[in-house]
Amino acid sequence: MKKAVSIAAGVVVVVGALATAGAWYTGTQLEGVLNTGVANANQQFDTNMVGPDGKAVMHLELLSLERHLFSSTAHYRLQVHGKGIGDDGQPVELLFVDHIEHGPLPVSRLKSLNLLPVMATSNLALEPNPSTAQWFAVSKDPVPLSAHISIHYGGDSSGTLNFAPLEMKSDKGTFTFSGLKADVSAGANADHYAVNGLAADLQVQGTDDQGRPVHMQLKDLSFNLGGTRGESGFYLGHNDAKVGLVTVQLPDVLPFELQGMTTTSMAQEVQGMLGGEMSYNVDSITLGGKPLGQLRSLFKFGQFDAAASKSLYQLFQTKVAPQQQAAAAAGIPFKLQLSDADEQAMKGDITKLLAAKPHIELQDLSLKTANGVGQISLAIDLMPVPLSGTAVAPTFGANLLGTVDAKVSLSKAMLNDLGVVQANIQGITDPAAIAQNGKNVSDMVSGMAVMLQLGKVDGDNVTSQLHYEAGMVDFNGQRMTGPQFLASVLGRFGLGQR
Repeated sequence: MKKAVSIAAGVVVVVGALATAGAWYTGTQLEGVLNTGVANANQQFDTNMVGPDGKAVMHLELLSLERHLFSSTAHYRLQVHGKGIGDDGQPVELLFVDHIEHGPLPVSRLKSLNLLPVMATSNLALEPNPSTAQWFAVSKDPVPLSAHISIHYGGDSSGTLNFAPLEMKSDKGTFTFSGLKADVSAGANADHYAVNGLAADLQVQGTDDQGRPVHMQLKDLSFNLGGTRGESGFYLGHNDAKVGLVTVQLPDVLPFELQGMTTTSMAQEVQGMLGGEMSYNVDSITLGGKPLGQLRSLFKFGQFDAAASKSLYQLFQTKVAPQQQAAAAAGIPFKLQLSDADEQAMKGDITKLLAAKPHIELQDLSLKTANGVGQISLAIDLMPVPLSGTAVAPTFGANLLGTVDAKVSLSKAMLNDLGVVQANIQGITDPAAIAQNGKNVSDMVSGMAVMLQLGKVDGDNVTSQLHYEAGMVDFNGQRMTGPQFLASVLGRFGLGQR
């Protein structure tokens, strides 16, 4: 018995010694890990969050790190600047304190019987300061924003992010937020990331300055975001988000309700070419209290040169977007100004991009009502067009388009349903008058399409088709050149040359 107790005691001593050694080692390595994380965050801000001045709207700093044997305390500052964010143009500062437990076996993980060794466990919390005083005042928890992250020895990290519930009240109304919880993870050097979160409810209820009711609500939000960084630097993979219900009631705006909103996206990189797809769907749309239907959309793209796309994206972020935002803020027309070097680089990237013959496709944009469906599709293949000199050739647009296919199909039943909804919204109550309005809308669209020769009636559908290739247009069976087609369409609306 005594021998067994001695062995057990010896094991405890050995484990304690190893834990102490691990904790000491963690303390010596921690500053480098934190500095790397801060640098990665700022790199993402510099690339993806640029303001009108060409600088990142966010910047993170590690202010201090106090190291001890089993734990450390770090302080961070996140500066956020931009028009309308801070007083007198000054950046808003968010301060965070991080209580870091050293590995390999942090106390908080031992308490939860999680015995997988880690370098450290971070317990991050927002600290009060003048910029966040109101946030703390309306938070239902003592700390409105916190995170608990484990840093693994390989450099990966994982944990949870918590936004506490909020409630704000004023003489104009109330704002309530149920809070948000998200599981987060990131790879070493930010080579991959994932964020999966849930929020039950966000609601604004009150009145405007004229005493008219204002109501907005979002319920059952969930999202799964993430990706793996490809060779080009773009993050690749699947993302999706869902919202159970959105209701909006604003003055001078027709009240509407959206149920079952979903969006998904996918991006991939194969042999230096980017491709992907995005979808946006709504299971139920209600306007003015009257059901309208379901909305579906699917957008695809492919054969985009990754290197050229990255270069053009960086040019947009650093040169184009800041000028656009500055012009909008000043209320003046936007006119792009580029140096000769930037202009030549842009033309070279566009030439390289077009050499891959990019494909863009709106595969489906459809509205399904109670009795019918309306659908639009559009596919475009671009062609190589070299750019040289200081001016773009007049034929650039025509040469750019390789093939174009467009189709429109509107069922008469769907058009009739839209007319019925319109009558209901207008307050018409007589069943015969409502039915007649539905028929009028269907007949009007059908008649206009035929009269203007923009489409034809095919059974119970109003259809239109266009195919363009090699400078020739086939529009509903009529062949003509591109300029002839443009002149024909403009002439039907009285916009042709006089």
